[in-house]
Parts: sequence; structure tokens; C-alpha cells
Amino acid sequence: MTKTPNIKNFNRGTITIGLVFLIYYFATALALPYGAGPDYDAHFDGARFIFSEGRLAVLPEDLAKLNLTTYGSTRALRPPLPYIVSAITAKTLSWTGIDLQILMRAGSAVLCSLTVALIFLTLTQYFQSIAIGLIGALLVGLMPQFAFIASHLNDDSAAIFSVTLLVFCLSRFVLRQGSRTLALATGIAIGLVILSKFTAWLFLPFGGIAILLLARPRAGQWVSSMGLMVLGVVLGGGWWIGFNIFHYGWHDPLLFQVGAQLSQQHMSLDPSQLKGFAAEGVSFLGLVLGDYKNFLDETLISAIGNLDWLRLRVGFPQYLLYTIVIGIALVSIPFQSCIAIFRFITGRPATRTRQFIFESLLFLAIVSQFLIYAYYQWAQEIQVQGKYLIPILACPLILFFSTINHIRQTRFWLRYRPAMTFGASAIGVRVPLLALFTGIAIILVHVDAVRRFVIPYYHPPAQVLGLGSFVELDLSDPASIIRSKNLDIEFTDEGWQLKTITSDSQIELSPRFCDHFLSNNLISINFKSDGDGILQLFWSENRRFIARRGESSTIAKFQAGENAVLLAAGTGNCGRLRLDPTNTADQLMLIRSIAVAPMSITRFPYYFRIFKAHQAAH
Repeated sequence: MTKTPNIKNFNRGTITIGLVFLIYYFATALALPYGAGPDYDAHFDGARFIFSEGRLAVLPEDLAKLNLTTYGSTRALRPPLPYIVSAITAKTLSWTGIDLQILMRAGSAVLCSLTVALIFLTLTQYFQSIAIGLIGALLVGLMPQFAFIASHLNDDSAAIFSVTLLVFCLSRFVLRQGSRTLALATGIAIGLVILSKFTAWLFLPFGGIAILLLARPRAGQWVSSMGLMVLGVVLGGGWWIGFNIFHYGWHDPLLFQVGAQLSQQHMSLDPSQLKGFAAEGVSFLGLVLGDYKNFLDETLISAIGNLDWLRLRVGFPQYLLYTIVIGIALVSIPFQSCIAIFRFITGRPATRTRQFIFESLLFLAIVSQFLIYAYYQWAQEIQVQGKYLIPILACPLILFFSTINHIRQTRFWLRYRPAMTFGASAIGVRVPLLALFTGIAIILVHVDAVRRFVIPYYHPPAQVLGLGSFVELDLSDPASIIRSKNLDIEFTDEGWQLKTITSDSQIELSPRFCDHFLSNNLISINFKSDGDGILQLFWSENRRFIARRGESSTIAKFQAGENAVLLAAGTGNCGRLRLDPTNTADQLMLIRSIAVAPMSITRFPYYFRIFKAHQAAH
């Protein structure tokens, strides 16, 4: 029988795992180019202000020192934990001479490596198994989306860390009687959640219920424990609310009002573009239960790994592994409920009651996080990014291993468990083979994603390009356009004479144009314009158009006068085409011609040579 590891082994393992992943995330942060996503200038702006000024920004006094987004907002109005950590880390490492935009990523690397260490510590202590702790740490630390978050400056890293810390503290309430130290740590964790990101706040109600149901301070320590917890909340992040009240008043402790005023004054984005799925006529139930436009699939894919602004997908092994984990996690509570009902019917005493309460709250937190995320997509703005669900990453992980732990305790498993281990029984050390192979498999799945998808995306191998003849589309036929929006169009001998009405002019081309498009194409557009602008081409497989550059759209900037642009488009199965001629209102354009040529892209051939040929003299 394997000995239960003592607390020293826990601590050593936690520190080791944290350092290993910190080194790995530092390496990936240095390797990935800036702007690869989720790099965002607004995140850098929020951290840069703290780095240079040594304090939080106060508006409107510091507005001139900040860069506003197209939404008319600034990260200086968001919970500042990720930017404080990034600024402090960058200050500490400023001696390295690394570019500040890259150096700021070190904060996310620190937060995410701490998260992985907390995952190991939580699972190892909760399930009394180092094997489960290691597998859980590998699952989280090597998940494509999480590793990407750890390699870039963003606020998701702080949200994941703070919620994971709170889950760790709550799991301690389940396992043992509460103490003053645990009460203080829990308060700090709650404060850090407040200080991290608003999506992390969604877990707080379930954390509060867990404390009410599971916390058991020792006799005579109730008042002191509550006082220490409140103190921890203030130290962890409650001070930020006090800071806001001091500078903006009691009526705006979370900066919602000042943010709304700032957005009204400086928003450059057309508010009509901010629409949810409800604007497309679908109901909320239709979106979720009907999987409208593959909403569930796209959410799952982006949560696991749809990187670089949803342009870099990984492969089947990665999606299969984490889909299995999530699927087992979601059936964990129904599975345990069936076991509890069976025990009640057969007259057996209930076991793991406190664990069942805790895990049920984790399950409800997952459901709540998803429903609120889905409602926002439906009612407010379409941003199908599963990373908004990742703050509660520890919840499905605990539920997954809870189900696995039930299987480990069955008679079948206990009977054959000795045959699935190796080691020396004399010293009480047995290594579980299944856990070892599982850990190796997780590492190989991650290596596969890096080798087959990430590296070729950022450092593509040499390619040989082949180009066919250009086929010019007939622009004189009015049937070449099936609909247009926000522009006036006239068919002339020279081409399409356009006058845009708004900045969102659109021309949907006839589906027969798709007959000229193959998997890869080069598109030539010749036109004249009376002003500067951005031209954008969209393609779709008979679905809605999505502005994913390189995947389903491509753009070209142009200047006033005559223009000849070449656009590369990999349309795949082309069903619909849309041309947005410019992003400027009241602009005159004459599109003279549109031509398409098939393009082949193949790997550069490898030529085997034993002897290097001498260059001919000139």
C-alpha cells in the first residue's frame, strides 16, 4: 500500500511544480510575438501606467496619460490585480533589458504558475493522492488556452488564480475544522477575487454559501475568525473599493458610472455593431439548447484552445482529452446523486456528505458561469470566447477527479490495483502505472499541439507557391450582386460606381462567384477612391460572416486615387462572399475590376545532397 505523503512532500512538490511551469511560461512569453493574443494594447496601457507612475490612475486627471479603446474605455477602470502584478514583476526584471511589452507578460506567467501549484496542492490534499495532484497540474498547466494566457499580459490570469486560491481555501473547510489562519487566508482570497476581474466575481456567491455551510471554527473563535476574514477581504482587494469611493464617491464604488460617461464621450465604435444573438431573432433557449450557429461547439473549442484572436485552432487529440475531462466533470454530481439514492434505498449510511455539498456548489458555479456567459452573448454582444469560463477552472477539475476517485474505491479497482503499480514494497513506495502513463500522454498531447500547430503558425516552414491564370468577374451584370447595404451603387461600363452612406457599407456577391474560388486564391481588385479607407473581403460556408482575419476574412488599407490590391483568401467550401469596399462614410469609389486566380501552397521540397555543389564562377 502506498504511504500517504506528509506535508513536507506536499510543500516540496508544490514549489517544484510552480517553478517548472514558471520557467516554461517565461520561455513561451519570450518566444511568442507581441500582438499574438491575448496581447491587447489596453492591457499594456493599464500595466504601463502603474509601472511608470507607481500608483493607480485617477480620472479624469490622468486621462491624457492613457490610451482609450474603441469602446471609449480604459483598463484603468478595471480591477487592477493583473496590472499591479505585471508592473511589479516588470520592475523587478527591468535589469534584463527585455522590451517592456514582452516583459509585462511575466506577471501572467507568475500568476499562472502559482495557479498550477495551487491546483496540485488542492487536489493532492483533497483526494490524498500525489498522482491525482500531478495529473491535475499537468491538465491545467498544459491546456492550450491556459498556457497561452500564461504567456501574455491579460486579466484572465488573475481571475483564474484568485478563484483557484479561494477554491483551495474552501476545500480546507471541507477537510478539517476551521482556524484563524484559514479564515484570514479565505478573506484574502475573496479580496483577490474582487481585485482580479468581474468574470471571477460570479463565483463569490457560491463561495459565500460554502463558507456558511462548511466553515466550523473552533469553540470561542467564531468572532475572531470572522474579524480576520473581514480583515483579509480588505487586505486582499477591498481596499480598491475604498480607493474608488474616496476618489469618485459612494455612488460609484465599482466605477460603472464613470466608465459609462467615458464611453459616451470617447466611443469610436458604432454602437449599432454591438448586437447579441437576440438581434438575429433567436431565443435564449434556441441559442443554448438548439446550439445556434454551433454556439456550444465554438465555446468549448475556444475554452480549450482557439488561440491568437480565435485564428489558431489545435487538433483532435487536444480537444478530445479536455472534452472527456469536462464531460466526466459535468456528470459527476448526477453520478454521486445516484450513489446516494442507492445507499439510502439499501439502508447504508451516507458518506462524504460535506464533500458532496462542496462539489454540488462547484457544479452550480459551473452552470451559473455558463448561463451568464451565454446570456451576455444573447442579449449584449457576440464574443464567443470560452476563456470567460476559465476563471472557474478548478471546479470541473475537482468534479472530474471526484468521479475518478469513486472508481478507484470500487472492489474491482482495489483488487487489481497492486498489479498496476511498480516499486519497492519494503520502503512503501509504489508508482501507479496508469497515472504515470496518463501524465506522459498529457505531455505528449501538449507537445503535439506545439509542434503541429503553434510553431508552424508563428514560424511557418518554407513553402512553394503556384499561381494560376486570373479570371475576371463580370461586373456589368446587375445579377452579380444579390444585396447591398449602406451604399448607393450604379453599374457603368467602367465598373461599379459606389457612394457609401455609412462606415459599414456591404456588398454581397452572387453565389456563382464561388465557382471561381478554390481552397486558396489570390484576388486582384482595381479601383479608384476619393479618400483613404480599409477594404475587407469575407467568405463563408453559407453561414454568417465573421471577421476572423486569415480564417474567414482579409483586409487591405488603401489611399485616395487609383489602387490595385492583391488579397489572399483561403475560402475552403465557398458558399457566400461579401465585399466591404470601405470603412468610411460619404466616400466615392469606382471598382473597375475583380479577378480571381487559384493559388497552390506546398511544402518546399527537400533535396538530399551528400556533396555541396560548387557555385559557378561569374
